[in-house]
Amino acid sequence: MDYWRKEREVPRSTDSFQDYRPRTAAPKASPSVVASGGSVGPFLRKFYRHQVVVSAPVQRFFLFLLLAGIIYAFVLGDGGAIRIVMLRHERSGLDRGIAELNRNAALLENEIALLDSDPFYIEKTGRERYGYIRPGEKVYKIVPDADSK
Repeated sequence: MDYWRKEREVPRSTDSFQDYRPRTAAPKASPSVVASGGSVGPFLRKFYRHQVVVSAPVQRFFLFLLLAGIIYAFVLGDGGAIRIVMLRHERSGLDRGIAELNRNAALLENEIALLDSDPFYIEKTGRERYGYIRPGEKVYKIVPDADSK
């Protein structure tokens, strides 16, 4: 009779508890629902029919591509962090230039107001910038010696 049995019985000790429950083999884990062809109801099977099982190295490659794209978009791209820092630096330089131009404009407006209203300032400007003299005045130019340098 032992010849016809599929499973061989292991000799058991008499003092141990014997389990008489039927033993069934554990079902093998399938890699995916699609590959197993079971456990998906007939209604859902049509949605999973064309699904492709992707291996781990391919998944890692696509994950790497995704991360590289995200890094490029947020760090190196047109709206990336490096570009934003460069634009902020450029803007601060332009703001300094604008502040300097505003100061110069205020000085020039002040000078225009003086030239419109103060005759003494008009005379001083004419003498210093343009070399004007009054009738009867003499101008003395002091020329430094070439040997003194």
